Amino acid sequence: MKKIVPDPPRPLISTPYFTIHSDISPPDAIAHAGQLLRVVVETLDDHCRDHAGEPGLNLLANANHAAYSAYVLIQHAKRRLDDAQDGESLT
Repeated sequence: MKKIVPDPPRPLISTPYFTIHSDISPPDAIAHAGQLLRVVVETLDDHCRDHAGEPGLNLLANANHAAYSAYVLIQHAKRRLDDAQDGESLT
């Protein structure tokens, strides 16, 4: 005999996959964000190169450009913070 009513959905996982420690310093947070963006840029770049000429790559190329721009901005901010910690002015 077939079951007419489906099983109820399984409960959602309440443990987060990724957490951020509340005591992480801003320079460390910027460094980690920069590394995450670097990996996103590399992944998008590899995919676009592997599938060159296929339709729909413009969106991925735009995402790659945006991620790379964010990565460069984070690297700039990190350098400025490092310079400020070394005693140089931020201006």
